[in-house]
Amino acid sequence: MLKIWRWEEYQSFFNLIVLKYLVAWFSIVPVLANLAQKLPDTIKFNIDGAAFEVSLSLPFHWQVLWMSSLFFVLALVVYNVSCPAFIKKYNNYSEYLSYQHHSRWLSWEARNLLKVISLEQKRKFKRRLEDKQYIVKIESPEYKDGKVKACHIQTFLYFQVDDEMYELGMPVLNNANADSDKDVFYEIFGRYSESKKAIRGIIQFLLILSALCFAFVLTQHIYNGFGFILEWIGSHNGSI
Repeated sequence: MLKIWRWEEYQSFFNLIVLKYLVAWFSIVPVLANLAQKLPDTIKFNIDGAAFEVSLSLPFHWQVLWMSSLFFVLALVVYNVSCPAFIKKYNNYSEYLSYQHHSRWLSWEARNLLKVISLEQKRKFKRRLEDKQYIVKIESPEYKDGKVKACHIQTFLYFQVDDEMYELGMPVLNNANADSDKDVFYEIFGRYSESKKAIRGIIQFLLILSALCFAFVLTQHIYNGFGFILEWIGSHNGSI
């Protein structure tokens, strides 16, 4: 079964400079096609009494290449609309550190995450933080789901999963792991990265269609190129 890419993989893919040409082709092809309709299929001219004929047709179907660019642009639009802002802003922990946030900020980021992810992802988030001893289960009815409370040395997030309330305090004080901030960051990152699976699947489907169209054009281009080479070899065979 085909593995659906995660959001950060799409971000790296769409940042490839060479793929920007598909966006450019999508934009300029309608203009070029309109101009091409006004040109003849061939141009005939004479040089020193010798007649020459030049074909203006392309060695591939530009329509198929335009379809490839169309599918790519659609995938890019869906990505830009649907990719979580957290992934776009912090594609890795180094980018997060560049903003110089305090450890407390992760409590707010976790709160934003829990507002948008599915129950399954909430359970996974809770389970992983619980296994790493970053959260504790509380019984007090004082706090509501999603409440953030800033105290002297920590900022606490209270969240509910399956009718049970949990407390996450940042920075983590009751754990010997010096990389606890990084750990919590990547737990948030991971849940965002796995979110909206159906939309990620649509993007991947559009990219596959784009790749298939491009592969068809490339194959056609190579086939025509070999035809010219064989014709050239045949015309010079007697002189070799």
